[in-house]
Amino acid sequence: MALVTETPDSDLQATERTRKIAFWVVSAIIALFVLWWSFDLLQLWIKQGEELSSKQQELTSITVENAELEEKRDALYSPEKIEQLARQNYGFVRPGEEAYAVPPPAPEPVRLPANWPFTHLAQTLGG
Repeated sequence: MALVTETPDSDLQATERTRKIAFWVVSAIIALFVLWWSFDLLQLWIKQGEELSSKQQELTSITVENAELEEKRDALYSPEKIEQLARQNYGFVRPGEEAYAVPPPAPEPVRLPANWPFTHLAQTLGG
């Protein structure tokens, strides 16, 4: 009879041990899944942090450029600048002033060597 009572206890102990092993295996799988998921989230968080810093630098440069453009805009509204641009671009003159247009210097003529293939070409061009 002693053998009969030990068999259910050993089966009970084996079942209990199997449950513990299964619990730890399932727990390990869940822990690995959580770590894998959090690793992806961590990478995403790091990437977003890098993007945020680059966008902040871009915003800073755009803000500086915007301030410079506003200064230029304000300078363009001054009467002196308006007169200067009118004189440069549109030939504006005040009453009693004379405007002179000075053309750029003429380009120098093309000088070709006096060797055989160029003599006919030079004569054709009149040089």
